Amino acid sequence: MMALVAGAEAEPFNHSTIQPFNSYTNHAGNVASGVVVALDARTATISNAAETVKLPLSIFPESEQRRIAADFVLRQGGGHVDQLRVPVAVKRAITGAEKAMARSRKRAEKGFCSKEESDAFCEKSAAALKSYLDKQVKEGTITPAERKALGR
Repeated sequence: MMALVAGAEAEPFNHSTIQPFNSYTNHAGNVASGVVVALDARTATISNAAETVKLPLSIFPESEQRRIAADFVLRQGGGHVDQLRVPVAVKRAITGAEKAMARSRKRAEKGFCSKEESDAFCEKSAAALKSYLDKQVKEGTITPAERKALGR
């Protein structure tokens, strides 16, 4: 039942490309079913075969907001990871690992270390980040969908 909240309609969406629809329950217990086709800081546009509605994220509990964001990022092929609502510590860990690996590659380009040393460092960094993210899922800090959407 999606027509609970009025909103601007998004562009038509080809529903035959993605099945099944996801369901998201708002604070009032009402369910919106469909595919998240657009997302910004305040709204999610959810589309199904019957309609497309733009809903304020504030009507959903935080856990549903995080699931909506993860579903959107997964649908986009990981291109919108910044849309995820993961804790700041997780984002910092990812950013830190990415910066360290980039520095290592630059050091190899400038001749301060070999390409093999840089590759080995990057492999270890990636493995450490993977382990950290797996631990965050196990502890419930991030959801499995968020972990998958992070693509690490």
